[in-house]
Amino acid sequence: MSFILIPAYADVSAPANLGMKIIPGKIVENSEGVIEVYSTTGDIPVDKLIATSSDPSIVQVLGIEQDETHMISNVKIKAFAAGDVKIALAAPGFASNEFDLTIYTNSNMATKLMIKATPSIYATNGPVYGYIAVESTNNNDVPTPVTSDMVVSISTSDNNIVTPKDDALIIKKGEYYATGSIVVTGAGTAQISASSTSMQSVSTSVVVNNINSQNTIQLYVYPKTINAYAASSAYAVVQLHDESGNPVLAKNDIPVKVQITNASGISTINTSRESPLFQIGEQAVIKKGTYWAYVPIEVTAGTSGTFNVVASATGSLISPPVQLTSNTNNTLLDTKSARLDSLPILATGQKELVGVIHLEDPSGQMLIAKDNLKIEIDSSDPSVVSISDVPMDRGSQSALVFAQVGKTANPVTLDVVTDNPQIVTQSISSVPIDSISLKAESLLPKVLTHTKIPIAYYLTKADALSFSTDELQLMVSPSDSIQTGTLSIHKDVPILISNGVLLKDGTQNLSVISPVFSSTFSIEGISDNPKSIEFDYPEKITAGLQNTFSIELLDGQQIPAYADHDITIKLVSNDPTIIEMPDSVKINSGSYFTTFNVHAKSEGTSEIALLANEIPLSKFDVSVISITPDVNIQAADFGESGVPISAEITATYKQVPLKDLKVDWTVDGAKIQSMDSDVHSDGTAKMTFIADSPGQVHIGASVSGGLYQVTTSSKDITINAPLASTPSENVPKNNLSILGSIDPLMLVIPLVAGIGILIFKKREMFEEISEKINLSEMITGLKDKVSRVKEN
Repeated sequence: MSFILIPAYADVSAPANLGMKIIPGKIVENSEGVIEVYSTTGDIPVDKLIATSSDPSIVQVLGIEQDETHMISNVKIKAFAAGDVKIALAAPGFASNEFDLTIYTNSNMATKLMIKATPSIYATNGPVYGYIAVESTNNNDVPTPVTSDMVVSISTSDNNIVTPKDDALIIKKGEYYATGSIVVTGAGTAQISASSTSMQSVSTSVVVNNINSQNTIQLYVYPKTINAYAASSAYAVVQLHDESGNPVLAKNDIPVKVQITNASGISTINTSRESPLFQIGEQAVIKKGTYWAYVPIEVTAGTSGTFNVVASATGSLISPPVQLTSNTNNTLLDTKSARLDSLPILATGQKELVGVIHLEDPSGQMLIAKDNLKIEIDSSDPSVVSISDVPMDRGSQSALVFAQVGKTANPVTLDVVTDNPQIVTQSISSVPIDSISLKAESLLPKVLTHTKIPIAYYLTKADALSFSTDELQLMVSPSDSIQTGTLSIHKDVPILISNGVLLKDGTQNLSVISPVFSSTFSIEGISDNPKSIEFDYPEKITAGLQNTFSIELLDGQQIPAYADHDITIKLVSNDPTIIEMPDSVKINSGSYFTTFNVHAKSEGTSEIALLANEIPLSKFDVSVISITPDVNIQAADFGESGVPISAEITATYKQVPLKDLKVDWTVDGAKIQSMDSDVHSDGTAKMTFIADSPGQVHIGASVSGGLYQVTTSSKDITINAPLASTPSENVPKNNLSILGSIDPLMLVIPLVAGIGILIFKKREMFEEISEKINLSEMITGLKDKVSRVKEN
């Protein structure tokens, strides 16, 4: 028998609110889900619900169904693509509701490519062969095997620098990477690109250094614009750069001459002390073991125009001229809006010139310091770059910025603390080392743990691939993080490619050693196996109802993860009297979730433990509420044996009659003649019983059904013996009374009965008193006396 319980409630001033629960909690593209909708402000049916999606191309509403109680409406949805949409809900009597729904990408599908070149730096006088690897990943950059053979096209931006040996690589079905070879053909930088159908092209750089190429004197002028309302200064900074554009330490002192020409560059402006326009300090010298030098450029007040600043040095290439603009705007005095022009730096572990700072308002006009200043510049990593407060004298526009630089070229940003804050990304590179080093790295950008991966071992000189002069035996550790075979670099094969297996997830710090060299390297391992379980269930669970629960698998990024084999999950409740669920559920291979029905039995909280192989134990507290109706029995307190007695039960909730509930009657000490097994529409049910003998009768009734908790009520009724009756024909009508012609019996009986009725009024009390004083026996005695009188 099904129960549709729709209680009516009094009108309220404000509409009820809609609550919802998404099952499963995270929905993946090209899958279906359910949104359970219910009332959060009372036990009110959710009828005639309307649900819409802001973007049906992402999520489409398939239909709406109600459970048997009408308390929950299930909105079935279909997710077609990853993205964010808004779901709107509305129902009569409820305030409308709108919430955001995120559809996740299918982590089981390869959607992107990655590419890596190993090594990425070569020299014109070193080995000319190397490797590239392409791998398939999902949208979360997790390596993902392809479902069919994938052809990946390989191309180069410049065949004169590097050439792939294969125009295409094939990632085999069930694999997630493929490797190929490249050949270095000349100096320069080239891009190796990989592309496949429906996937965006990716590329990686290959640098080939020309060992015999000249270094370059790179010129910087800061600030590029100055205000010559009064005498002002700028700075010309020169740095020694290698062919890759990175600072490099000078092996000898390098004198650098700085000059200024007019904008056309035709004639040279006199830069002697007698020049009315500019004055340049002594010649800049890049000292041996350093990479920079500077000279101030002093501009005479009133100088206006755009000028070229040029540098020259013997034995080095020279960067193009740099323009310097001087204007004569009105004097603007201020102490705010400092701006930093940063310079490339080397991680030398020494104090280095890292930039020039000047005052400038938000519109770009140069400012002159009206007071002596100390400008604060914060570093995101003081171990890489640490800057003390920069002093700037009153009347100045700019100042040099020096910093203590560490020995590691980690990324770092500088924060200029002013009224108009500035964040600067500092360019930093490592000091080139000419000594030979041992290197090891994975050919793949990211790897799956517990799978074979290609690892490269090779020697470098000045970071470029180099030859090995002897055969090198290698050993990689720790063994609990990686497994490798016997390793050896041969003289005629500068790069050793050997398979290894990473045993742990996350970034693993590894060591490789030989009799001569040692080195450390790291590999990031990612597992495509589920890492945790998410347990989704309705927020409002009511005893007596069946509810839908779901369990879904999540990866390390808490994104739905597909199972590559059937996964059985055990469910254990610490209190089965509160909630009853299956002993286990199964998530099938190729799926990421499962749903199942749960029966809430009684009110309370139960801890649910979820256990599965290779997945950590998960515990969830699930609370169940109950709805208890008001149940009362009405019946007389007294009754007679042998006389039918009626009892009536009423069932209400919040003073509203309930209907269609099941009633179970029990009677101790009497027999049931008739009874209602269901509550009528007015909230009542009746029962009639007869007691065969005097005594106590205990009647009870339990009401149950639908979402209502089983509720009982009882009552005790006293059963009395029946009144005795004497037939009138037993008294002779022709006998005379001692009182004359009046029969004494006719006087006694009405008199006694009248007195009893007058005093006690209630029949039950009268019956009780009559039984106590044995009125029947008194009347019989009186009859006997009357008979004896007549006889006498």
